[in-house]
Amino acid sequence: MKQFVLGIVLVFTLFACQQKKYGAFIVSGRIENAPANKILLEALPFGAQEPVVVDSTTLSSNGNFELRGTATTEGLYLLAIENGPQVLFINDSKDIKVVMDAHNYKAYTTNGSPASTALHQFLEQYSTKFGPLADAYLQADSIQNTPHADSALIAAVNLRKETLLKNFNGFLEQTIKESNSPALTYYVIGKAFKTMQPDAIKQLTDASIAKFKDNTGLLRLQEIINGQMATDPKIALMNKPAPDFTLADTSGKMVSLSSFKGKYVLVDFWASWCSPCRQENPNVVATFNKYKDKNFTVLGVSLDTDKAAWLKAIHQDHLTWTHISDLKQWQSSVVDLYKITGIPFNVLVNPQGIIIGVELRGAGLLDKLAEVLK
Repeated sequence: MKQFVLGIVLVFTLFACQQKKYGAFIVSGRIENAPANKILLEALPFGAQEPVVVDSTTLSSNGNFELRGTATTEGLYLLAIENGPQVLFINDSKDIKVVMDAHNYKAYTTNGSPASTALHQFLEQYSTKFGPLADAYLQADSIQNTPHADSALIAAVNLRKETLLKNFNGFLEQTIKESNSPALTYYVIGKAFKTMQPDAIKQLTDASIAKFKDNTGLLRLQEIINGQMATDPKIALMNKPAPDFTLADTSGKMVSLSSFKGKYVLVDFWASWCSPCRQENPNVVATFNKYKDKNFTVLGVSLDTDKAAWLKAIHQDHLTWTHISDLKQWQSSVVDLYKITGIPFNVLVNPQGIIIGVELRGAGLLDKLAEVLK
C-alpha cells in the first residue's frame, strides 16, 4: 500500500478548523463497567502531538459524569477513562451526550453531536472494510513469494486486491465529499494516507478547502502536500512531458520513446531478475491484450545486464510488445532520468507525450485506460 511521507499523526498535529467562535461546551453522560473512576476530557489540538487534558472528573455511583471545555474551533476530542478505553468525538455543539459500556466501548452512542455520530459510523465502517483489504494484501504477498506460483492465480489475487483497494478508497472519498464537518474531514483525510495516492489526497484536500473556506488547518495541510509532491520525483513527473530516451531493442535497433507519440504508451521499467516485476507481468499482458487495438501499447524498459536472461524472460512471460535496454541495470540512463528507486515502476504517457499516470497497477491501470480510451 502506498504511504505518503505524512502519517496518520497529521490528523492530530494539524488540527485547526473553522474560525467561528465555538465557546464553551459540555460533554456528559454515563459510563458502565468503568475500570477506573477518573474520566478525562482531552483535546487533540493544532500543533501538538500529545493530547491535552482539558477537564477531568470522577464518575458518580451510577456512572454519570459531566466535563466542560472551551474552544474557538471545531476539533477532535477524546473521552478517556484513566488506564482504560477512550472514544473520539467532535465539539460541534454545546451539549454532547455520550453513553458507553467499557466492556463494549466501541458500541458507544452520542447524542446532540451530528459530527460525532458521523465519526462513529465512519470508524465502524472503516474497521469492517479495512480488514478484508489487509487480508487481500497478505494473501497476494504470500502467493507472490511462493516459488513457481501459477501466473493466472497471481493475476487473480492481485485483481481482487486492487478491486478491494479501489472500493475502499471510494468509501474514503465519498465520506470526505459528504462530510459536513471539517474535523471529520480532517480525520478521514488522515486515514487516506494509508491507501491513497498523494495526488488523489491533494484533490480531496483542495475540494475540502473550497468547502470549508475558513479552515486554516486544511490550508496548512495543502501547503504541506504541495511541498511533498514537489520534492517527490515520481509524483513530480505527473502532468509533465515524458523525458525522452533512446535505447536498443532486442535486435540492436535504436528505439526512442518519442517514436510512440500519437499513442497511449505504458512505459514499463522491469528486469528478468526482479521477482515482483515477473509477478506483475501477467497483469501487464492482460492489459496489453485488452487495449492493444485501441491506440495503446507497452514499451518495456529493462534494467538487466544479461541479454540472454532478458530475452528468456520476455519469451517465458509472453511479453509481445517492444522491449529496449542498455543492459546497465542501475547504471542505465533511464534510472536518473525517471528518478527510479525501485522496480517494477511505470508511467502512462498520452498521445501528446504527457505523463498522465505513475505506478499504475492491476485494476488501477485498467481503470485509467478505461477512462482515457473511451
